[in-house]
Amino acid sequence: MAYEKRICVLKEMKKGFSADGAALSGAVYAERLGTALTLTPRILGIAPLREGRYALVFCAEGETFVFELKGRESIRLDPSPSIKAGFSVLLVFVRGDIEAVAFGSCGAAPSSHLPLLEAVSGGKRPIPNPLPPTELPAFSPNNVPLAPTTPLPEKEEEPPFRKGYDDEAIAASDYFRPSHENGVPQSGGAAQEEGQKTRGDEEAVPPFLRPKGTLTYYNTVREKLEKAFSSLPRDERLGKIFPHSEWVKEGEALLGVLYREGIPEYLCVAVEAKGEPPEEMKKICCFVPASHFSDEEGFYVVFQSADTGEYATLSSS
Repeated sequence: MAYEKRICVLKEMKKGFSADGAALSGAVYAERLGTALTLTPRILGIAPLREGRYALVFCAEGETFVFELKGRESIRLDPSPSIKAGFSVLLVFVRGDIEAVAFGSCGAAPSSHLPLLEAVSGGKRPIPNPLPPTELPAFSPNNVPLAPTTPLPEKEEEPPFRKGYDDEAIAASDYFRPSHENGVPQSGGAAQEEGQKTRGDEEAVPPFLRPKGTLTYYNTVREKLEKAFSSLPRDERLGKIFPHSEWVKEGEALLGVLYREGIPEYLCVAVEAKGEPPEEMKKICCFVPASHFSDEEGFYVVFQSADTGEYATLSSS
């Protein structure tokens, strides 16, 4: 399973879009696991809008994509081009005409913003017209001028307090003994069955009917997870590969949780790759290399959805 990570620094191209009058700056963090790419833009001091909208133009391996920029929200693309050789990003302001605001490139990506601007203005990837404003912009106590226009972005909700993650329900005897039927692992395994029993007379909801973002499965094992994460030793090796994660070690296994904007997205179990993966993990694990420089050293990792308890299937590249 290929893993790629790159960072592209943006530099201001046109003044008037900074909230404090200073030069606009920022970066776009890109992580690619298999064929799935996650872009995380971090633009410092960008001015809010009354009209129009900001958009992010991304280019890698000769392919160009346009995304609407929504605050600090990450962007996912699957399938996606490789970022191993680098990529370039152009921040534009759209209101009738398209104006280049900031640009950056990394690796062997072209250092000119013109191809990206032409891809947008040439109509190859049109951006939908913005909806009319629904509210007046908020009053700025510092009398900071607003950039040309769309309603101010809604205030982001603070993520719930992220407590330590715990392993008991998904590790050792529970996680490595998923329930099988004719050799095919069933969603959730023994840990999910135990969690369902604690709900009393509540009828178990099939995984495919559970709404995303509810952490239904995670909440059934949360107490055991918090207990293990508070007592077991920390392990930082996989934390360097998955920045938004935390891991502990129990015996030969690593137990972890992957977060998305501070909310658990996957519960994981990993073992260091020494030959073939354990028999219990063969059909549900993937190989994650320890670094960009080796395809042999790494870990076999199982990803289990915090919402449904289903095992994630990742396509190899």
